[in-house]
Amino acid sequence: MNIQSTQNVKILFLHGLDSSRTSKKFDAITYEQKYCIDVDYRQLSFNTVLDLYLNTIDKIKPNLLIGHGVGGYWALKLSYFFKLPAIIANPNLKPCFRSDYVDIQDSDLEHDIPQLAYIELGDEVLNMHETKAMLEQFMFIKTYAGGYHRLEHPENINPLIEFFADHHFMNNTQLV
Repeated sequence: MNIQSTQNVKILFLHGLDSSRTSKKFDAITYEQKYCIDVDYRQLSFNTVLDLYLNTIDKIKPNLLIGHGVGGYWALKLSYFFKLPAIIANPNLKPCFRSDYVDIQDSDLEHDIPQLAYIELGDEVLNMHETKAMLEQFMFIKTYAGGYHRLEHPENINPLIEFFADHHFMNNTQLV
């Protein structure tokens, strides 16, 4: 890996439902410039969360989004809006904990923004086989046959970050 390329990686991690920035997934990311804010998805409306993330991205100016679970849902939405690359891990594409969330559709994924997925197929909360089938036509997916929803091997996200750092020029706003 090119050392200079890793210095250019500025990550915003979007945690999952009932999680926080103290999650082992955020801790497993080995890159220095990583950020995460605590969001109570259950209590905040879709529009409130959207405004919170819009303001956070405007302030932090990440060049890579990483999201897990509902954070993966948000990473996909924000990736498209800001034209930022994203890595999603066991994403929740059909959140049903609030009525104001709309499922991720093919139209949300049909673009040329670089996106990768890490999926642990042993997820006991979400059907990752169904998720994989939906996503594989739009992005590269690294799968692990075992695991569980909260991720048994969150460190497997780091090689995907390294891929972006090595294969794309990253500045503080977006991939070019």
